[in-house]
Amino acid sequence: MGKCIIAVFDLDRTLTAERSLENTFFRYLLKSGKLRVENLIRVFIFFMKNIYKGSYEALKKNKMYLKGMSTALVISWTGDFIKAYSNTLISPKHFHFVKSHKDLGHTTILISGSPFILINSLNIDLWFDHIYATHLEVVNDVYSGYIDGPHYYGKSKADLVMRLKEELNADLSQSFCYADSINDVNMMSLFGQSIAVNPDRQLRRFALGQHWKIIE
Repeated sequence: MGKCIIAVFDLDRTLTAERSLENTFFRYLLKSGKLRVENLIRVFIFFMKNIYKGSYEALKKNKMYLKGMSTALVISWTGDFIKAYSNTLISPKHFHFVKSHKDLGHTTILISGSPFILINSLNIDLWFDHIYATHLEVVNDVYSGYIDGPHYYGKSKADLVMRLKEELNADLSQSFCYADSINDVNMMSLFGQSIAVNPDRQLRRFALGQHWKIIE
């Protein structure tokens, strides 16, 4: 049996119109008055305790805005969030590439640092053979404010791809990767076909040097 071709996609700003799905969700919760003051204080305290480690630890891993919220409540919030933003979250232009790879019989994979609870609400799972996203810790049906398991960001995405290469018997030299951030370079560099989508300034410069395709 021959090796398979995979098409790996980042989510934020690669397939979405917004730079960050989670930040959009957070702003929605603020505007709709759903967050409690104590949760905003917890977000600030977590940030101050971890900023010395860098912005990744202080911001990306800061889930304190959901601490103490029941899973049922957050599920209802995500449903309201998706309804409020209707079909404006996913970019049809860029999601077309997912559908094209699916039609070609390629194994489609989503790897995102965004919370799985948000991605699950987008109803895009039928287009992906595998979805890897950030799971939030739940204790007695209540969110603890911490991450449960890996947070797919930077090098951890590349590590996951190398694991999938073996598990799926994938030929990375013939496979595709779509992403928007310089933080995804470790992952993108593993592929024979890397495409920078709405790239940030650093990724654009790197992509030009590597002669990667750039899509706006």
